[in-house]
Amino acid sequence: MTVTLRAGFGRAAITPQLGSPMAGYLARVKGAQGVHDQLSAHAAVFEQGPLRAAVMNLDLLEVTEEICREIRRRAEGDLGIPGDNLLICATHTHSGPAVSKKFGFDGNESTVDRIISGAVLALEEAQGKFQAVEVKRGRAALAGVAKNRRTLEETPDPAVQAVGFYAGAELVGCLVNFGLHPTVLGAENLEYSADYPGFLRRAVARQHPGCCTLVLTGAAGNVNIGYSADASALGEQIDFRTFTKAEEVGTTIAQAALNALGDGVSCTEPFLQVVSGRIPLPLKHLPTLDELGLSLAELRERRQALPPESSEAKQLSIEEVYLTVLQASLEDYKAEGRSELDVPLQALAVGDTVLVGIPGEPFAELGLSIKEGWEPAQVLVVAYANGYFGYFPTMEAFQEGGYEAETSVFHPSAIQVLTTEARRLIAAVLGKLGLG
Repeated sequence: MTVTLRAGFGRAAITPQLGSPMAGYLARVKGAQGVHDQLSAHAAVFEQGPLRAAVMNLDLLEVTEEICREIRRRAEGDLGIPGDNLLICATHTHSGPAVSKKFGFDGNESTVDRIISGAVLALEEAQGKFQAVEVKRGRAALAGVAKNRRTLEETPDPAVQAVGFYAGAELVGCLVNFGLHPTVLGAENLEYSADYPGFLRRAVARQHPGCCTLVLTGAAGNVNIGYSADASALGEQIDFRTFTKAEEVGTTIAQAALNALGDGVSCTEPFLQVVSGRIPLPLKHLPTLDELGLSLAELRERRQALPPESSEAKQLSIEEVYLTVLQASLEDYKAEGRSELDVPLQALAVGDTVLVGIPGEPFAELGLSIKEGWEPAQVLVVAYANGYFGYFPTMEAFQEGGYEAETSVFHPSAIQVLTTEARRLIAAVLGKLGLG
């Protein structure tokens, strides 16, 4: 006999104080000057028999492993949620606070404390709302919104995926998965904002007022609404990167997700299962921090001797961004002198849908290679999950170079390892459910 799946959903504010450094753009020179919309923690907690698992969705650029460890410690100690059964992911908004050195964190612990406390409050609220639920899932193709930012062509993965949790006829919780950078807003924005995920949630709530929506950003490493990563990194203002555009994008994705649920399938046996692990990924040959410091000093000296608007000065500015990000990544990951890094992977099955958490920014093509071929189960690649280790480009992108390839610390061979291991975890969790 199938044991009933129960679920609860909760949310809490995590917006830090004004003046704190914002994450996402090296071109920003000021901290947050205002709040356009609140940053939040959104939680979904699931229970089936003795097994309990949860998904935590934070309006941040990234979740560090340190933040994840503390949220898990408190979730397990205070709420009885096994730490290994908690998937923690960031929406990847570039209009939130910095929480690591590479993205400008200034060591203000009140910012981190606010995030952790909000996450635990959201989990606590979710557990207080446990009720029996039915699960429905669906997917829909959404054209014209997401672009490969390296070519400005349509994304290779236009799928919006949604998982809905219903108490009777009422949609009480929803997971929405789409591969698109939450960077509609540019470096000139100095107001805290969830970017399009915030508008997406509000659009769902207009039709389903009691619904708590988690926006699980997919494999978006090379996908935005249609502008180059270099231009964005340099802070070039692009006239269509506005709050109005963010609302349009969020509303469009929300409607696609709701349509997908409307046309979706109900899960007749709502399983719950989690498999977690760590895998070693090979690093490319990396310079030392001292070598990077010397290269940056030389590059800046050359740039300052040139007319600021010259093409050569612009190219040197781009190279400076690449080296600066790589330098901070080596420090954050403690990667200097190492040949590999251990990274966390996690697969969480709810209903007959599997969420697979990737700790960084996989390209859309990598996401497809992980999630395809699992029918009748549905797989959602959840990026920016359980830590952050930068970009996972394609082999072709490594050969071409550019922002993502130059700032990635990984050897190109790491991509096949990551894909293989992610699929192994999916197979393991489906095998536990008798679906593999």
